Amino acid sequence: MSEVKVVKFVVRRWDPERSAFFTSTYEVPVRKGMTVLDALLYIKENLDETLAFRYSCRMGICGSCALRVNGKATSICNLQVLELGTDTVVLEPLANLPPIRDLVVDVEPFFERFKAIKPYLLRPPGEPEEEFKQEPEIFKRYWPLSPCISCGSCLSACPASIDDAFLGPSALMTAYRFMIDTRDAGLEERLKLVGDTVWLCTACNSCTLVCPKEIPIADAIVDEKSVLVEHGRLARRIADVLEAAMNYHNPLGRLQARRVEWMEGLEPPLPLAADLGRAERLLFVCCLTAFEPRMQEIARAVVRCLRTAGLELATLGKEEWCCGDHVLRMGEKGLYEELAEHNAEMFERYGVQELLTISPHCYYVFKSEEPFKDMGLSVLHYTEALAEALEAGRIRPKGSLKGLKVIYHDPCFLGKRSGVYEAPRKVLEAIPGLELLEFERNRENSFCCGGGAGRVWTEEVEAEKRPSVHRLKEALEAGAQVIATACPFCTCMLEDAAKVLDVEEKIAIKDICELLAQVL
Repeated sequence: MSEVKVVKFVVRRWDPERSAFFTSTYEVPVRKGMTVLDALLYIKENLDETLAFRYSCRMGICGSCALRVNGKATSICNLQVLELGTDTVVLEPLANLPPIRDLVVDVEPFFERFKAIKPYLLRPPGEPEEEFKQEPEIFKRYWPLSPCISCGSCLSACPASIDDAFLGPSALMTAYRFMIDTRDAGLEERLKLVGDTVWLCTACNSCTLVCPKEIPIADAIVDEKSVLVEHGRLARRIADVLEAAMNYHNPLGRLQARRVEWMEGLEPPLPLAADLGRAERLLFVCCLTAFEPRMQEIARAVVRCLRTAGLELATLGKEEWCCGDHVLRMGEKGLYEELAEHNAEMFERYGVQELLTISPHCYYVFKSEEPFKDMGLSVLHYTEALAEALEAGRIRPKGSLKGLKVIYHDPCFLGKRSGVYEAPRKVLEAIPGLELLEFERNRENSFCCGGGAGRVWTEEVEAEKRPSVHRLKEALEAGAQVIATACPFCTCMLEDAAKVLDVEEKIAIKDICELLAQVL
């Protein structure tokens, strides 16, 4: 077929003799239908016979050809170059696995983790062989989890996998696949195998996004946690968070009567829906921003910015219960339903039509989970409302941040789970004097702060195994003076990381609204 265009391939290669990476660049004539693997074979055959990479079946079955392509881990034999929509393709070996040479990594640690969960049917010893009968409904439950090709893409993308104690997304998903197979008799053994490690999962959704077989890995791991919850197989730190949410309607264990204290110093305070009787536009504050003093500053800044945009807001006050996202991702589905039913009842009682959130976790729940997604609510993250107001000219910044170097961290539940990437950046770009930097891993490939699925309250691993510490080091290497984010949980985790690394004087962690409020 006729040549379409020349594409530059930048290959990050591992040199085992120097124990260091180096980069090679090649120009490849790309034709329609040419895959990334085809391009590597062209380089190998025509430009550089020393380039090492791994492949086998070329049919998307063996999983051996997985690499990082423009930051995203995926198998490359079915990935067409022109579909990437770029003139430059960056190839790197998979992360979280030891490199051997060039693009080849040691996959033994991946398969060791996989073997640890015993990926086969467990049956009582001495049981006579006989045919198993299974209802189609049961088969349909675990079949979507069965096409895994062990490519390692999910392990490469997973922030929790920087900790060797974590079994990894594929292994955990496969363990759950056998847990729900009625032919398997090893539930107790499997619960023991996954019970200590599964709580490291942050539910960031990276594994699902990179899976070449589109397996809902993240959802399967949440369901796996639910099985542990049902059987009471919880570490004390996990149980404490869930008990607090059950008894106090928030995971922090604070009295609901104190949920309005964040408004102290805010003039005038937001009106309560109960006092108004009707609140068509409601600000859902979130537990962390309502109770934690540092995060209360974010809540007040959000209100000031939204008021500058001319938006009239009300809040539920002590009638606001936890949105339940962290509770749900920790596997306590019954408690989530109780919290959700209460909040849904409040929305209906006060005639809420538009819901603004501070936390991306609240945002995701109200847009994507039952019972909210069928309530006809207009749900906005505050950055979406501010981006629209800035574009319409309803907000006009007056001050300047005078060359402040700010790097934006994409919150997982705003970005990878909800697809909101541009609104936060538009707000930052509208701030006079601000120099916006980008992490190398950004947008869909952004690296999680490590606080999701309740880990913000249960973190106990050493510093080098915390995703937040890795993320902060990236920001320092990029020369940023401020990490800006749009999630109180990210702010909390990254501030803790700054304390761990003792760099609080070198870099600040700010919510976007705090930066905007400085120039209003």
